[in-house]
Amino acid sequence: MNLAPAFTALALAATATAQFPVVTTVLNNGTTQTRYDMVILGDGYQASQQAQFNADVNTFLAALFQKQPYQTFAAYYNVHTVFRPSVDSGADRPDETPAVFKNTVYDATYNYGGTDRCLYIQNTSQALADAALAPATEGRVLVMVNDTRYGGCAATFAVSYNGAQMAEVQTHELGHSLGQLADEYDYPYQTYTGGEPSAANITTSPTGAKWAVWHGTDGISAFQGAGYYLQGLYRPKVNCLMRVLGTTLCRVCQENITKITNSIVDVIATTSPASTAVAVAVPTPQTFSFTHFVPAGNLPLISWKFDGVVVPGATGTSWTLDPTTTTLGAHTVTASVRDQSLLVRSDPSNVMTETHTWNVTVGNPNLAQLRVPSASSNLVFVQPGSTVTLTATVTNDGPGTAGPFAVEFFVGGGIWAPTHSYLGSVTVPTLAASQSTTINHTVQLPWSLPAVIQWVHVVADRVDAVDESNETDNARTVVLVGQTGGCVTKLEYTTPFVRSDQATLSLAAGGTLHPTVVAPCLDPATTLYLIAWTGSGTAPGLLLAPGVTLPLNFDALTQLGLDGLNGAVFGNFLGVLDAQGLGHATFTLPPSTALPVGPTHFAALLLGQSQLFTATTNPVALTLLP
Repeated sequence: MNLAPAFTALALAATATAQFPVVTTVLNNGTTQTRYDMVILGDGYQASQQAQFNADVNTFLAALFQKQPYQTFAAYYNVHTVFRPSVDSGADRPDETPAVFKNTVYDATYNYGGTDRCLYIQNTSQALADAALAPATEGRVLVMVNDTRYGGCAATFAVSYNGAQMAEVQTHELGHSLGQLADEYDYPYQTYTGGEPSAANITTSPTGAKWAVWHGTDGISAFQGAGYYLQGLYRPKVNCLMRVLGTTLCRVCQENITKITNSIVDVIATTSPASTAVAVAVPTPQTFSFTHFVPAGNLPLISWKFDGVVVPGATGTSWTLDPTTTTLGAHTVTASVRDQSLLVRSDPSNVMTETHTWNVTVGNPNLAQLRVPSASSNLVFVQPGSTVTLTATVTNDGPGTAGPFAVEFFVGGGIWAPTHSYLGSVTVPTLAASQSTTINHTVQLPWSLPAVIQWVHVVADRVDAVDESNETDNARTVVLVGQTGGCVTKLEYTTPFVRSDQATLSLAAGGTLHPTVVAPCLDPATTLYLIAWTGSGTAPGLLLAPGVTLPLNFDALTQLGLDGLNGAVFGNFLGVLDAQGLGHATFTLPPSTALPVGPTHFAALLLGQSQLFTATTNPVALTLLP
């Protein structure tokens, strides 16, 4: 027995294992992330035929990139080859007599699926493993088979022989695998009765409605006979490479290949900033830019959006954000470039437009950020006039220093409103970044406080004296349970942002106050109230009846109030209590009033039927300012 051939085959196999496979990048137009990576394998090439494989690849590529749409979009593709030699040269020919079987790495065979010219590979797992050695990220791989017999087929792999019509066959098969196109040729005596095919280039519509946008261009219409059926299916053009070798791809086929390629390729090649998360600090402008490789002949259309709104006039590859003209916080900057290639007329999925978005956070290193993380009261159950100590913690999250600012206290309903009763304020002179301060504020609750659930609202920097990155999170609430109080006779202000016992008004500007009588235990049907005014102090006061002293000294202001009772200035200063035992009055000081600057006071007296002067209230202060 002659063992030499067997030893020779083993030696060749060992050599192949040691040296192969060989991975080569034939065409490098950019990164794998931005391009369509085409991978070409060779089957039926022996180790000594690697140069032939390389030559076949070059012949195919030279022809491919002369055809549309590959010619226009040549820069969109990278091409890599993986060469793993076979023991034998050629492919299986099981339909010949005698049958021919070759030992090849991917086990290429003719008559695949019972069609003599269908040349396809059977060892697909090895082919996929080898393709993975190159960046076969698109999932479509070409295989060149070293055999002279005409043939080719396509599914996951586009397979072609390397004979005289190799470039035509392989481009046709690539139309299947890359372009998802159907064969447009037909077999006689078959009629299609199924549903509408998914392929872009065949249809059941006799008018070719699927490609109506191309009608009348380059001979596009609807021609019966396609998809292996003589009748019932229609193709866009009389002849196309998907029907007859040696012809060009029709415009419908070119469009679909173009759209699929563009759906994979990212034509925005580089961006600046490179990161999609960008922090911008006021007042420094930030420029955003990108590069793209849309062919100039396709008239790329560039636009920019800020927070989803098109930026007028921004049509170049860069745009600068001025952070002083926008709000602080989160924003988006989006650049887009649209390929206006004449090869595409219908793009419902917008694959011819590439976008890139930066998530931008605009901040100001000089801004503070105040918040009230906690607030509490020493009492939960309260009566009208109760004295409570309110405690609040105010934190500055920075980065800037805050101050001075006021921390104000209000009592009222569950949602803060300017009409809530004002409980005064505490001024914080300064609060550094990342620091907190605790405020204890002792205050008397209003005598008119209803016996219902009450909310104390702690509001830091209500007037926005401090510039903050967020002006909407500066409050905290404390819940109190209001109870029925005792029988008191009191006077207090119920004016927004005015403490219940003291107020100020400008003589130059004028203003309005609301003195309110509180007498919940008196009969509103038989009780009148009268509010008096003085500028001469509260002691010793006016003795009205035994045990009844009005804490005001009679003077010109007192007389002025009596003379103008219930007029434009002293509105409802004489009146009756309502059902809740409240008397609502309005003091309206006109602007530019010639009154002396200084402290004044209001106080009220109650008048009954059986006894004229029944009670008096406490005084409340009003300071008149210039």
